[in-house]
Amino acid sequence: MSFARKLPALLALLGLASCGFHPLYGSQGGQEPAIASRMDEIDIGLMPDRSGQVMHEALERDLQRAGAPKFYRYHLAVSYGISVQVIGIQPDSSNTRNRYFANAHWVLTPEGNRGLAIAKGNAQAMDAENIIDNQYFATALDGGTMRHQLAREIATQITTQLAIYFRSHPDKG
Repeated sequence: MSFARKLPALLALLGLASCGFHPLYGSQGGQEPAIASRMDEIDIGLMPDRSGQVMHEALERDLQRAGAPKFYRYHLAVSYGISVQVIGIQPDSSNTRNRYFANAHWVLTPEGNRGLAIAKGNAQAMDAENIIDNQYFATALDGGTMRHQLAREIATQITTQLAIYFRSHPDKG
C-alpha cells in the first residue's frame, strides 16, 4: 500500500487522539479506570429459565472482568425474556422461519437498599432462524447459538448503559 493511501487512515487516527478519545470502561495505559472497578462491584440477580442463566453468564463476563469481587456495592436486577414470531408459513401450516425478540429491563440499586433505584434502562435485540425440514438437530443447535447471541447483545447494551451511568455519576456510590 502506498503512502498516499495510508495517509487518510493516519490522519483519522491522529484526529481521534487529538479529540480526547478514550475507552468508556476498558483499560487505559495499564490502569484500570474507576468505571470498570465500579462495574466489577455489581451483584447480578438471579434470573429464571435457561435463557436467564445464559444472560447471567453474559453479564458476568462483561461486568466482572477481574473475577468475583471481594464485596458488592450494587445489585443489578434484570427481567429478561425472549418471544418468538413465526414469519414463514408453508401451505400445510408448518413454519419455515422464526423471528426472536429479546427484551430486558434492568434496575441498579445500592446493595444495602434494594428499594432505591439509582439507574434503570431497557435493552432489545432481534434475530431470526430458518427451520429446515427434517433437520431437528441442526435447528436445535442454531436456536441455542441464536439465544446465546441475543444474550450477548443484550448484555453488551446493559454494560454500555451502566458504564455511561457511572461516567456521568462519578461521585455516587
